[in-house]
Amino acid sequence: MAHRRIRTGNTKGGYLMPKVDFGASSMVIGGDQIFLGGSTGLTIDGKRFVGEGDPAAQAEAAILNVKVLLEEAGSSIEDICMITPYTTEHAYRSEVYPVIARHLKGVKPVSTGLVVKSLAEPYIDFEIDVWAVIPTDPKKGHDRFHLVNAKGGYLMPQLDFENAKVVRANNHVFLQGQTGLTLEGDGFVGDGNPAAQTEKAMENVRELLKGAGAKLEDICKVTTYVTDASFRKEVYPVLAKHLKGVAPVSTGIVVKALARPELNFEIDVFAMTSPNNGTGHERFRPSPPNYLPSLDYTLSKAVRAGNFVFLQGQTGLALDGSGLIGRGDPAAQAERAMQNVKELLEEVGSGIQDICKITPYVTEQSYRAAVYPVIDHYLKGVNPTSTGIVAKALAAPELDFEIDVFAVIPED
Repeated sequence: MAHRRIRTGNTKGGYLMPKVDFGASSMVIGGDQIFLGGSTGLTIDGKRFVGEGDPAAQAEAAILNVKVLLEEAGSSIEDICMITPYTTEHAYRSEVYPVIARHLKGVKPVSTGLVVKSLAEPYIDFEIDVWAVIPTDPKKGHDRFHLVNAKGGYLMPQLDFENAKVVRANNHVFLQGQTGLTLEGDGFVGDGNPAAQTEKAMENVRELLKGAGAKLEDICKVTTYVTDASFRKEVYPVLAKHLKGVAPVSTGIVVKALARPELNFEIDVFAMTSPNNGTGHERFRPSPPNYLPSLDYTLSKAVRAGNFVFLQGQTGLALDGSGLIGRGDPAAQAERAMQNVKELLEEVGSGIQDICKITPYVTEQSYRAAVYPVIDHYLKGVNPTSTGIVAKALAAPELDFEIDVFAVIPED
């Protein structure tokens, strides 16, 4: 079955990036996954913005948009597995999370909350990514493990918001972003020590996967967040120790802040229980981490898990290891990155047309106008969902652009 691309449109002449020709969908259904574009205070028709200067009002509009889109897909908020709320200031978390908790009461998703440098426009204070899966058995729904409530916990003790630490949806496994926080949510390990935080996070990952009937070898992709680029040298050896032999794809982002000031590290984990009688996923182009070549930590450039394709975050770094293309030129870096995406997808038996969701990262908001026309050139007519983030930094100072890509190969 081909993908369903819902509410396809173009930024040209619209409210966001009106001078840029960039086509996207509000939602794409690929296989059993529902990929939503990042939702903000922008109205669902893209013609106006709600809540300028009011993060809570933006969150209200964003969640209402999510509900409408899921209903259009024949789904509902009960199918939501994971949410990633972005804010541009740490203080806004106390304003937007009560809105999220009210709308998602009883859903119990996993969640990763990030504070980023900025979003698509300076007036946007809040954005939320939502991942949903159509359950094989609608009556049973998804399995949600290790339920906790923020109320009385370490992060937001005043907030009544129950969520899961892990959700198993068909053969997809989503983990809450793991930090140095204990699984019970009542304590924190490694204050001032990013490596110790990473150690605790990976111990949590192992335990959560086991509780969901999965294992480390089922991990397809990890996304790591640090609050300072220098922490990469501290946390990646810990990741290498725990994930030795797994070879996931990886994207590393430097964010402005995490849920609490003392958190320096967080990791998102996407896993799929292995089909083919446990023979494992296909992993392509194993190599050391970018900018940490001496580290004994094998990562893949692409992982194919059944019909689902996960790519390493692509930058201006050439796939042949010859170095960065486009130093000081975000558009040239985006060109190289999109060539890499095309090559990797074709290598795994997929193609550009199978892309469902992209997350482009830039390090300055002004770079968006340069890179989006390049992305659109490669994805003309594909119309994926998109969430655009301005990161504090990427893996190295010379990187201005990175793109995450999720693709699904249609059954037919």
